[in-house]
Order: sequence, then C-alpha cells, then structure tokens
Amino acid sequence: MEWASFAYETGPFHSISGDNLGCFGASKKKKDAQPVQPKEVASTSRSANQRSEPLKGMELLWHPEVVKSYLALLQSCSNPETLEAAAGALQNLAACYWQPSIEIRASVRKEKGLPILVELLRMEVDRVVCAVATALRNLAIDQRNKELIGKYAMRDLVQKLPSGNLQHDQGTSDDTIAAVLATLNEVIKKNAEFSRSLLEAGGVERLMNITRQRQKYTPRVLKFAGQVLFTMWQHQELREVYKKQGWKEPDFVTKTVAARNAGSNSPNNANSTLNRPMASQGGTRYEDRTMQRSANSNNTSSRSPGPSMYQRGDDIPMADMSYPEGGTHAPPAGGVRNYPPNSVSASFR
Repeated sequence: MEWASFAYETGPFHSISGDNLGCFGASKKKKDAQPVQPKEVASTSRSANQRSEPLKGMELLWHPEVVKSYLALLQSCSNPETLEAAAGALQNLAACYWQPSIEIRASVRKEKGLPILVELLRMEVDRVVCAVATALRNLAIDQRNKELIGKYAMRDLVQKLPSGNLQHDQGTSDDTIAAVLATLNEVIKKNAEFSRSLLEAGGVERLMNITRQRQKYTPRVLKFAGQVLFTMWQHQELREVYKKQGWKEPDFVTKTVAARNAGSNSPNNANSTLNRPMASQGGTRYEDRTMQRSANSNNTSSRSPGPSMYQRGDDIPMADMSYPEGGTHAPPAGGVRNYPPNSVSASFR
C-alpha cells in the first residue's frame, strides 16, 4: 500500500449530505447549494483556540496530545499485550460524541495514525486485530477519517473476513469478524464507491461465506454480515454491477434482514447497535491478570473454547463481544502472557 498518498489535508471536507448525526442520531439535512463542513472539523478548531490554561488531573487522559503516546507505542512495540492495550485506549477515547472524542478522532488523523492502525490489521495476533478494527470503526465517525479508511483500508479489512480456507480462518475470532463487519458497514453505508470497492476486493464472496454457514458463526456475526450485504444493495446505482458479476437480490436481501430493516429498530437507524460506537466497559482486557479471577465466569462461544475471564457489556452498543481467554492464549496461572518476538516481527513482513 502506498501510504505516501494518504491524504492528511487540514482544509474543510465536503461531507455527504445527511451523514452528520447528532447525539441521538437525528440526521441534519443541508441545502445542496451550501458547502457542508463537518461538525467535527469546526468543533476541533474552536476547541484548540479556546484552551489557554495548562492541563491537569484527569483531563490529561483524554487530551488530544495523548494520541502521540499511543501511536508511538503502536508503531514501535512488538509486544501484542501493549499493542492491544494501546489500540483499545484509542478505541475508547474515540467512542463518544463529546468534544474530547471529536478532537481525538481528528488528532489520530493529523498525527498520521490511520496507516499505523491499518498496518496492524495484517498481524496474526487476533486480539490485536480486534482492538485495531474496533478503533477504526470509532475513528470512522469522523467523516474525513471515514473517507481515508474506505479508500486505503478496504482490502486489509476484507482480508480479515473468513475466506472458506480453514488455515486462513481458524485464527480469526467471531469478535474480530464482528468488529471488521461493523467498520465496513460504517464506511459503505452512504458511499457507493466504497461499496464498489468492497465488491472488487472480493467482499461479497466472503460475506456469503459467513451467511451460508449459520452453524459456524455466532448470531451477532451472522446479523452483521447480513446487514453489510443489505447496505450494499441499498446503492441502487450498483445493482446492475452486482448482477453482471452473477449476484442477485436474494443474495443481498433475505426475508429476515428485510423485516429487520423495515421497523423502527432497523440497523440503518442511527441509534441501532450497528451504527453506534463500540467501547470496552466493565471487565476489560487491559486489567491486571496476575490476580486470580473467580471460577464462575461466563463461557465463550464454541469457536473459542475455555472459560472467559471477561464479562460481556451487554448494555454497551456492540461492546458485548466476548474476549476469549482459553486454549493457547491463556497465560500460566498467576503469570503474564509472553510472546516470542520472532513470531511477532514476522507478522509485519
């Protein structure tokens, strides 16, 4: 991938009409004759000029300057524990609609953090990929970030979806698949060109591979995959393109998905779990694991055997994704997991 062409301009970005969402998901329609400046761009500029007193206390945790520290870790560290934690921190910092999150999303772009995150999608450590994909999903709330992710990260995102090859698929958890699907849906839902890019990258085949193996994946993954296909079909100008490649409407729109999108709880609704940011809350992955946990933990899905050390945040949009801690991923009792540096560095080649 040629990152030199990654656009980091700071000028106003002309948003797609109707894409700016308020805190409660209400779309703000603009007149076609007026240029649209995203709320995030204007708000970031205002905030940067207003701050004069020095930062102190807890404010240091979410100030845009902290982005540099996390990106430095993501760029220089080879320890998967550190990479996962740093990506998870950015994920949570970018997960809200308040002013600090708006500034964080812009800061990641201005500090050239997007290509760093996209490169980490190529790692073979599933937990790192999951945290990175979720961070990209939240960063895509910023319209300019969304454009860059759609343009430069599409193929890397598609490559993390199941291909039907057992050797390729066995290392990817349902949580990671769900995070990638949520990112793809966010990127393509109002952009036909990115939907076309998803098609050209072989995304439809991989999405079909998921929906046709209902016994293999969790209901959440099946729901998200079906929704991405449905979103692709909503771009009417691409329907003939789909048909020329052999796809038909029933491939994109099943009765179940159509019924789900017809009601007020439609995934296309801005307040649905698919369209809201993801955050880790409650028992997170970034806690002290040198202490013994109680034995009555929730079980993970059948694809991730072993007891789960972390609770599901069912009350948080799309954050009820389990973090399996079984099998080969489990650390020794009372110990901290170590990773051979050779296997980590090899994944960057």
